[in-house]
Amino acid sequence: MSQSNGISDYKALQVWVNRRFTNGLSWRVAYTWSHAVSNVPLTSFTSSTTDPFNFDLDKGDSDLDRRHMFVANAVYELPSFKSRGSLFSAVLGNWQLNGILTLLSGIPLDVFTNANPNYFGLASTPANGGYRPNLVPGQQIYLHGPDSTVYLNPAAFALPAPGQFGNLKRGFVRQPGLNNVDFSVAKNWKVKERYGIQFRAEMFNLFNHTNFNGFDAGMGAGFDTNGKFTGFTNGNFGRLNSDRGPRNIQFGIKFTF
Repeated sequence: MSQSNGISDYKALQVWVNRRFTNGLSWRVAYTWSHAVSNVPLTSFTSSTTDPFNFDLDKGDSDLDRRHMFVANAVYELPSFKSRGSLFSAVLGNWQLNGILTLLSGIPLDVFTNANPNYFGLASTPANGGYRPNLVPGQQIYLHGPDSTVYLNPAAFALPAPGQFGNLKRGFVRQPGLNNVDFSVAKNWKVKERYGIQFRAEMFNLFNHTNFNGFDAGMGAGFDTNGKFTGFTNGNFGRLNSDRGPRNIQFGIKFTF
């Protein structure tokens, strides 16, 4: 028998301010402060939960919980400069500048021990990734060393006692946030009254900032032939291993009639 049920809760404060297009300028600023909690991971709807008899073992920040979202955009149109002459207007007039600033906090990504399900007294590992470890008191979770890809501190996590689930709550560990600026510039020409030509240059991730969005979340619990825990073996645990890509620049020409 399969079920598609669970409990989720979402609360948010949303604020936005905008300026309508006036004197060649418009802008908008939006901020959302939110918190989403659930007791069923998204993967539970396609695979399984940690304990199908106790959903609250997976109660925590939901997979898509993003606490802070700040987005600002602006559009500025230069005047036509027709009073300065046709050449001046053709070169410097009717340019349009567009920018988008996006600042997002990170979303959760759970840490797993990779221990055999028999260690927890169960028959199989849940397909949502495995079983979470204990959180070690007094140890910082995130590292800030010279290598920015070394993100999590392995000493902050420990294997729980046999037959017990870890006390690390689902959604407690988070991926890095997103800091991004997109920018574009466009030039418009009028050909008689009926036709128009637009040239566009668009730059995504203008400052080529590295935005990581994933890390190796499996700790790789090791056991000897007698089933005794020998330590965590994944040397890449907690290392950032994917990003949203470098700067991307594209050009385009549009003809309207």
